Amino acid sequence: MEEAEHSRYVSQLKAEFDSCDTTATGFLDREELTALCRKLQLDAHLPLLLATLLGERRYGRVNFEEFKEGFVAVLSRSLDFGTSEDDSSYLEPAVPEEVKPKLVKGAKRYGRRSKPDAALTRDSEDSPPSRAEASDSSPTGIRKAKLRRATSLESVESLKSDEEARSQKETSFQCKGTATSCRWSEVCTVALCDDISICIDLSAHKQEVDVLLRKLDPDLDGRVSIREFKKVLCGSTPITCSTPVRQADLRAPHKVSEEHSARSASPSLLMATVGQRVLSRLDDGSGCTSPERVAALWTEEGIGNSRDILQVRTLDFPLEERLSLADLTLALDNELLVSGNGIHQATLISYKIEIQHLEVAEQACRERDKVKADLERADRRNLQLVREVDDRHASMETLNQSRIRDLEQDFRDRLTALRSETEQESEALLQHIERERGALQEELQLLRAQEAELQEELCNAVQENGRLEEELNAVKMKLTEAEGSARRLQRDLDQMLSDKVSKESLYAAAEVKRQVTARELQDRNDELSSELELLKNQRRNRKCRRRAGATNALSWNQQHSESDSGNTTTHKYTQKLLTRQTPLCSLDDSGPAVSIQTELALEQLKQKHEEELQQLNIQLETQMNYYERSLEKMRQSMEVERKDISQAFKLEISELEEQKSQVEQQVKQLKETVDKLQTQIQHGGGRSNEQERRMQRERAELEQNFAREIGNLVQRLSAEKDQLEAELKLKMDQEVMLVRTQLEEVRSENAALQERLGALQQEVHKMEDEVAKKRRKLEEMEREHERSREEEERLHRENSRYREEVLDLSSRNLQLSTDNAELSTRLRGDQESVRMLHERLATVSKEQEEEHATVRRLQDAALQHEREKLQLQASWTQEKQLLEAELSTSKEKVGGSELKLSLSLSLCHMITEPFFLQVEKLQQSVLSLESEAELLRSQLAAISQEKLSHAQDATELQRKLQEAQSRVEELEAGVRKLMREKEELRQALQEQEEQASVTLQEETCKLGVQNQELQHQVLSRCSWGQKELKSRLSEAEEARIQAQDQAVRADAALSVAQAQHLRQQQEDNSCRDWAEVLQARLMEEQRSRLQLEEELRQQEQKSSSQISTKQDQYEKAMAALQQRAEDVETKLKAVRLLLQEKVEQLKEQLARNAKSSALLKDLYVENSQLMKALQVTEQRQKRAEKKNFLLEEKVGALNKLLRDIVPASLAT
Repeated sequence: MEEAEHSRYVSQLKAEFDSCDTTATGFLDREELTALCRKLQLDAHLPLLLATLLGERRYGRVNFEEFKEGFVAVLSRSLDFGTSEDDSSYLEPAVPEEVKPKLVKGAKRYGRRSKPDAALTRDSEDSPPSRAEASDSSPTGIRKAKLRRATSLESVESLKSDEEARSQKETSFQCKGTATSCRWSEVCTVALCDDISICIDLSAHKQEVDVLLRKLDPDLDGRVSIREFKKVLCGSTPITCSTPVRQADLRAPHKVSEEHSARSASPSLLMATVGQRVLSRLDDGSGCTSPERVAALWTEEGIGNSRDILQVRTLDFPLEERLSLADLTLALDNELLVSGNGIHQATLISYKIEIQHLEVAEQACRERDKVKADLERADRRNLQLVREVDDRHASMETLNQSRIRDLEQDFRDRLTALRSETEQESEALLQHIERERGALQEELQLLRAQEAELQEELCNAVQENGRLEEELNAVKMKLTEAEGSARRLQRDLDQMLSDKVSKESLYAAAEVKRQVTARELQDRNDELSSELELLKNQRRNRKCRRRAGATNALSWNQQHSESDSGNTTTHKYTQKLLTRQTPLCSLDDSGPAVSIQTELALEQLKQKHEEELQQLNIQLETQMNYYERSLEKMRQSMEVERKDISQAFKLEISELEEQKSQVEQQVKQLKETVDKLQTQIQHGGGRSNEQERRMQRERAELEQNFAREIGNLVQRLSAEKDQLEAELKLKMDQEVMLVRTQLEEVRSENAALQERLGALQQEVHKMEDEVAKKRRKLEEMEREHERSREEEERLHRENSRYREEVLDLSSRNLQLSTDNAELSTRLRGDQESVRMLHERLATVSKEQEEEHATVRRLQDAALQHEREKLQLQASWTQEKQLLEAELSTSKEKVGGSELKLSLSLSLCHMITEPFFLQVEKLQQSVLSLESEAELLRSQLAAISQEKLSHAQDATELQRKLQEAQSRVEELEAGVRKLMREKEELRQALQEQEEQASVTLQEETCKLGVQNQELQHQVLSRCSWGQKELKSRLSEAEEARIQAQDQAVRADAALSVAQAQHLRQQQEDNSCRDWAEVLQARLMEEQRSRLQLEEELRQQEQKSSSQISTKQDQYEKAMAALQQRAEDVETKLKAVRLLLQEKVEQLKEQLARNAKSSALLKDLYVENSQLMKALQVTEQRQKRAEKKNFLLEEKVGALNKLLRDIVPASLAT
C-alpha cells in the first residue's frame, strides 16, 4: 500500500515536472525550475533548492531524478522536530505559551492552546518569516532538533504518522479540488473538513460557507488552495469545531496571535505528568496500539463503556484502525482542560505533584542503589585487579628472565653471524673494489677515445670554419658585385625613365607633325602628279631647256637639302614647300623643260614613299593589334575575376540559403513542439483556461517572432546581395583604374625600389659589421678554445699521471693490504709459535729446574763425596799417620783399603757422568731456544721496520695526494674561470642574437608592410636573374646555418668534454677520498698493530679484545666506504641532472637559432622578390628602349624620305 502511494506521489511530481519542461527534453533549466517550485508553492525553499540542484552553474540543467533527490534533501533539511530553543529543553517538560482559542462554544474552547513553534510557522506562505523565526533555523536549533529526535523514537514515529496523515489530506484535497468542471458544494466541504479533522455545522452556517467559498475562488474555476482554506477556516469565529486538532494538524502554517490567555491551568497536564503519551506500556515501538487493547485495559480497571468512550464525538477514534497514543494523550488532555471543573483540575495538579515527587524519590533510590552496586562492583574489580597485577608482575619477571636469556643467546648468535658476515663483506668489498678499478680503467680508456674523437671533431670544426670564412668572403664579394650591378641598373633605369618620358612627349609631337606632313605631302603629291601630266605634254617641245634647268635645279636643291637636313624639322620642310609653291607655279607658267631622269626620280620617290607609308601602316596595325590583344587579355582576366567573384557570391548566397533552410527546420521543430504542447494540453484536461490562454499567447508570440526572423533574413539576404553587387562593381572599377594607372605605379615603384635599395645597402653594411664582429668573436672563441684545449690536454696529462699515481697507490695499497693480511697471518702464526715456545720454555724451565735440582743434588752428593773424600783423606792421613806405624804390620789392610777407595771413586764417576751429559744437553737446548728467541726478536724488529717503512710510504702518499689535490683545485679554479668566461661569451652572443633577432623582426615588420604595398605591383613581373641571386643568398644562408650548427656542435662537444672532465675530477676526488680512507685505515691498522705488539709484550690475554676492536674499526671503514659510494652516486645523479639541463638549454638555443634563421630566410625571400621586381622594371625599360629604337628608325626613315622627296619637288 505504501509503495503504491509512493509511486502515485512520484507520478504526480513527474507530471508537474513534465508540465514545466517546455523543450520536451527531460531537463529543466533555472527558469523552468523556478516555475515548477512556484507551482509546488515552495517559494520559501526556492534559493536553497536552486543552490542544491544547480550550484554555480548558471546555465545548468537537471533531470527528474536529480530534482527529486534535491527536493527530498531540501525538505528533509528544512524540518525541525523540536520546539524553540528559548522556550523549552528536551530534558524538561515543555510549557508553551497560551494563545486565544480558535472557537468558543459555551463553556468549551476548541483549538490549540499553545503558541506553535517558529520552525513550524516558518513555512507559511501567507506571512513572511521574521528575524526571530529566521534565527530559529540556526545550526544550534538544528542540533537541538537532532538531539531531541535521537532521545525520542516515539516522536519520530509520531512525526512519520503525522506526515502520512498530512499527505493523505493533501491528496484527498487534490482529488476533491482538482476536478475541472465541478463547483464546490456542501458535500465537498464536509468531506474536506472530515479529512483535516474539523467538524463544521453547515446547516447553521450555510451563508458563511458560501461567502467563504466565493472568497477563496474569485475566478470561479473550481480550484481552491488548501492553505488558504485552512487559514480562512481557522480564522473564522462562527464556524464551530467539536474535535480537538491533532498534532499533525497543528503543524499547518497559520498566523499565531501574540495575545495570551488568562487561564491558570497548565496546557498539557497529562503530558507534563506522565510523559508524552499515556498507556505507554501498550506501545509496541511504533507509537500506536490497537483500540481493543486500550478498551480491555480500561475494562480491567472498572470502566464499562470503553468502546463508547473511544467512539464518543469528542474523541472520535475508529475501532478498526490503530490508535495513536500521542493523539489519545492530546485528546484526553484537551478534555480535562476544557471540562471547566476546578476540583478536577486541583486534583489533577495534586496528583501530578505527588507523582513527580514519587518519581524523583524513586529515581533517587534507583540512583542510590545503582551507586552502591557500582561501589561494590568497583571494590571487587579493584581486588581482582590487584591479584591480576601481582600475577602479571610475577609472570613478567619470569618472562623477562627468559627473554634476557634468549636475548643473550640471540646476541651471541648474532655476534657470530655478524663476524662471519663482516668477513664475507670484506671479501666482497675487495672484489667490488677490484671490479670498480677495472671499470674505472675501462672508463678511462673510453674517455681517452672520446677525447681523441673530440679533438678530431674540433679539427674538423676549425677546417669547416675556415671553409665557411672563405665562402663568406666569396658571398661578400658577390654581394658587393650585386650591389654594384643594382646601383648601375638603378642609374640606367632612372636614365631610361627620363629618356622615355622625354621621348614619349617628342614622339607624340612628332606623330602629330608626321600626320600633318603626310597630309601635306599627299596634297603635294596630287599637285605634282597634275603638274607631271602637264610636263609630259610639254616635254617634246622643251627638251633641251628642261634638261639644263632640271640639272641646275637638282644640284641646287640637293645642296640646299643636304645643308638643311641635319638641322631642320618636318615643320620647316612644310614651310619651305609652301614658300616654293609660287616658284613652281611660275615654272609651270614659264614651262621649263623636264627631263626623263627627273620623271624617273619622281617615280622612284613616289614608290619609296608608298612603301614607307605601307610599312608605317603595317607597324601601326601591328601595334594596334598588340594593344588590342593586351586589352583583350585584360578583359579576359577581368572576366575570369568577375566570374570568380560571382561564383564566390553564389557560394555565399547558397550558404545563406542553407542557413535559411536550417532556420526553417528550426521553425518546423518549434511548430512541432507547439503541436506537442497543444496535444499535451488537450490530453491533460486538468489545466486551467489561464494556462491555455498563456499557451495561445506564447504560440502567437512564437509565430510573430518567426515572421520577424523570416523578414529579417529576407532583408539581410537582399542587403547582402546588393552589397555584394556593389562590391563587384566597385572592384571592377578599381581594376579598370588600376590598369589605367600603371605608368604612375611604375614611377612609384622606382622610388620605392630606390628606397629599398638604400635600405638593403644599409642592411648589407649592418650584416657585414655583424659578420665582422662574429668573425672576431669566433676567432676569440677559437683562441679560447685552443687555450682551453691545451689546458685540457695538460689537465688530461696531469690527470692521467695522477690517475697512474693513484692506480700505483691503489696497487701499493692493495699490496700493503695483502702484506698486512700476510703479516697478520704470520703474526698470528708467530703468536701461536711464541705461545708454544712459551709453553715449551715453561716445560723446559720446569725440566731445567728439575735438572738443576738433580744437579744440585748431584753436586751436593759430589760435595758430600768430596767432603767424604776429604774426610777419608783426612782419616787416611790420620790412618796413615796412625798406620804408618802399623805399616809394616798392616800392609795387606792398606792395600785392601786403597782398592776399596778406587772402586768407590770409579763408582762415583760412573754415577755422575750421565748427569753431566744430561746437563750439557739441557744447556745446549737452552742455547738453541735462546737463539730461536733471538731470531723471533730479529723478525719482530724487521716487521716493525717494515711497518715504519709502510708508514713513511703512507705519509709520502698522503703528501703526494695533497699536492695532487692542490693541483686539482687549481685546475678546477682554472676550469671554473674558463666556464665563467665561456658563459659570459655565450651571454654576449645570446644578447647580440636577441638584438639581431629584434632588429630582424622590426625589419621584417617594415618589409612586410612594404611588401604588402608592393605585392600587387611586383608579383606578376618575376624573372630568372633574381632566382640566381636567391640561390646564392640561400647558399650563403645555408653556409651560415651550417657554421652556426658547427659552432653549436663545437660548443656541445666542449660542454660534453667539460662534463666528462668534471666527472673525471669527481672520480679522482672519489678515488682520492677512497685513498684517504684507505690511508686512514692503514694508520689505524698500524696503530692497532703497535697496540697489539705492546699488549703482546704485556699480556697475551688481551688479543681477543684487540681483534674485536680491529673488527669494529674494519666495519666502520666499510660503512664509511659504503657512505662514500652513496655520496658518489648522488653526485653522479646531480651531474646527470645538470647535463640534462644543459642539453635542454642547448635545445632551446637551437630553437631560437632556427627561428632567427627562419626570419633571415623570410628577409632573403623578400629581398629576392624585390630584386625580381627590379628585373621586371629593367625588362620593361628594355622593351620601352626597343620601342623607342623602332620609333627612331621610323623617324629616320621618314626624314630620309623627306630628304629624298623635297629636292625632287624643288627640282620640279
